[in-house]
Amino acid sequence: MKQEVIKNISTESGENEFQIRLLKNDGVGLLTTKSEQNYLILDSLDFWYDLIQSEYPKKKKCSCKSEWFKVAFNYIPRLGTEDFREILIVTTCVLCNKISKPISIDIDYSSTEELIENPITFCPKPKIKYKFQELTSYWSGDNLKDFLKFIFNDLNLNVYCWFSQHPENKRRFEKVSFEKAIQIITVNHKYLNFYFSKKELETLNYTKLIDDNGIYLKEGIWRRDEIIQLTAPYVIMGYGLLYYINFCNQYLDKGNVKDKSDQFEAITNQLKNWLKENFVTKRGKNCFDGQEAYEKLMAKKNAKR
Repeated sequence: MKQEVIKNISTESGENEFQIRLLKNDGVGLLTTKSEQNYLILDSLDFWYDLIQSEYPKKKKCSCKSEWFKVAFNYIPRLGTEDFREILIVTTCVLCNKISKPISIDIDYSSTEELIENPITFCPKPKIKYKFQELTSYWSGDNLKDFLKFIFNDLNLNVYCWFSQHPENKRRFEKVSFEKAIQIITVNHKYLNFYFSKKELETLNYTKLIDDNGIYLKEGIWRRDEIIQLTAPYVIMGYGLLYYINFCNQYLDKGNVKDKSDQFEAITNQLKNWLKENFVTKRGKNCFDGQEAYEKLMAKKNAKR
């Protein structure tokens, strides 16, 4: 069984005093040394760039105004396993020695050995901007059906779904028809994500592993390829069902920004225009809500005031 571990963070060259930028809600952060070398905490490389497209996080400051800290990671074991379930980031001000725990990161996967062997990752270009989009929508079931109808009939895209089917309940990843897509979202199925692509996809290329529970996909298959992802809804208690649509018209290749095709950008522009024309955008930029779902959301918020 794993024991709790505290690891003092330093770079390969021995630097151990950092400026810190954290995105607490997302569990990612950047450490900058006095020699201006940058390191991402844990395995946050893929997510960091997505999250900073709208706002770059500010530097952490101590109450004594110092911006420099020593950093330790406190690894909390998951009982009965060889993994860690949580990592507490502990900072100590180099000027006044004040200790704080500004962020706790939950770990929901296995194995976690890499997180202790490589607690930070060198990041030569932490401020890269690229054409990344994350759209959010509070939708009813009818809103989702209308969206899928647009994807199939207007954009003429190939539609793939990662889902499990009752009673087998094993994860599948396969191309689906409109009728099958509607069945998946309504009748005895559980889906994880839909994926939309102009090109036919070779599904095995996106498979991470197959076990008794079925197929597990690689992370972020929409990032490099010309794919639009629609997540299964997040149930926001009292507010409704929240969907995320992800795509990017550029991608990162070893720190360099590369363009996807003009055809794909035209498709994603058409998608956004349709969402603007058919849904409520009052919640903010890149928000497209069904009228009924939006009214329910606002009623809940107003009742809390």
